[in-house]
Amino acid sequence: MPPSIPSPTLRIPIELLTQFSFSQFGTVIENPTTSPAPPSARLPPPPSVLANQNTALKYLDVTHMSDLYSLAPSRKPAHAAMNMFVCSPRDLRPHEPVASMPSSWGDIDFDDESGDGDAGSRTLFDVHILERHPFTTQTFIPLGIGAAEQTQYLVIVAPTLPASRHRTDKHPPYPTPERAKKRRSVREIFARARPSPFSNEAAPPASSYSRLHPSQRPKGPGLPDLRNVRAFVASGKQAVTYGAGTWHAPMVVLGEEAVDFVVVQFVNGVGIEDCQEVELKVDERAEEGITVAVDTDVRGRVVVKAGPGAVKAKL
Repeated sequence: MPPSIPSPTLRIPIELLTQFSFSQFGTVIENPTTSPAPPSARLPPPPSVLANQNTALKYLDVTHMSDLYSLAPSRKPAHAAMNMFVCSPRDLRPHEPVASMPSSWGDIDFDDESGDGDAGSRTLFDVHILERHPFTTQTFIPLGIGAAEQTQYLVIVAPTLPASRHRTDKHPPYPTPERAKKRRSVREIFARARPSPFSNEAAPPASSYSRLHPSQRPKGPGLPDLRNVRAFVASGKQAVTYGAGTWHAPMVVLGEEAVDFVVVQFVNGVGIEDCQEVELKVDERAEEGITVAVDTDVRGRVVVKAGPGAVKAKL
């Protein structure tokens, strides 16, 4: 059983999945010319070149993969793995009026009936568990669903609290920039001097972490920040990469059909190093814990309630 942490009572509105809004958690893989994000929320597209005898436009480095297992306590090397997850649609429960709201979005009225006039449905998804993969990125690539179909999926993530917020002296395995201190040779000591006696460098070399793309850098060993959980809705034309150590819920598929995901990550076979989980424990006096409010229109498409394109934007 995973360890449990107290869960607040919060309702989370759904945002549109864009690289602009998701950048602190990882990367979004999509064709930039068909992105559902409004123009104000789009980042510059990645560099591109012509390929396939000029019949294809090749976008470069659309996501960033990390293998940080060299920093794992076991020192066991990892290998790249491609698995398939066949994810069935999740059970949602009927909407119930509530006054709670996520702290990251302030005063959002979940019971507001205003909109574009569509008489859709209101349901709720309860978040019971979060997980992270501290030494690797994890990319979910959906297969066989198009943007025009009703099948969509939710990407639910949480920031990481500072490690000092832990109420325990024992942290789970997590990559750190420095290993245990060891005796250094005279050459190693002088090599850190600037200017270096062995080269023309005037500044110390960048740390291994600073050379990583921001989405690749570990988030720290802290617990998830449950008061700032966020939920994004993705279409079949979008894949997502969770950055190393990003707290996230297991995949949440909406609609009536299962979605096949090809999942790309690194693994070394050591359970606590490959995946760490926490269970969200709801207080006995509370009616619910962390819940994502899922509003859909008459076509079954999710209505975006927060962030750029809220209410008007539908995938």
